[in-house]
Amino acid sequence: MTLVERRLIGATNSDGAATITDPEGGVIGKLYAVAWVDGSLVDNNTSVLSVINSDAATTLLTLGSGEGDSDDIKYPRVLVQDLEDTDLTGTAGGDRAMPVISGTLRLVIASGGDKKTGGCLVYIEV
Repeated sequence: MTLVERRLIGATNSDGAATITDPEGGVIGKLYAVAWVDGSLVDNNTSVLSVINSDAATTLLTLGSGEGDSDDIKYPRVLVQDLEDTDLTGTAGGDRAMPVISGTLRLVIASGGDKKTGGCLVYIEV
């Protein structure tokens, strides 16, 4: 396993919003973890990490009001299905897998405060 880090950290504009696109461009791999960097962002902001490709945007992680108020690390996972497309559910989390990423990462911050800085580090298994 090889992990790569993508930095999606930037500054909000005067209305508190920011859209940060991965400056390194596209990537293919599995999402291992997201380290949230609160920086100087105001509390109770909402942020959405997604991957953009030619087909659509896929949400990888949403931090709602209060969830991004301090530095933290998250391990987003998706539900898996059996061969008949039935969701597999388990009590110990063995029914989850790392999301596949194919495209360019984008972080959108809403209500982060006037000219504040923050974002995330995305760790991808390639």
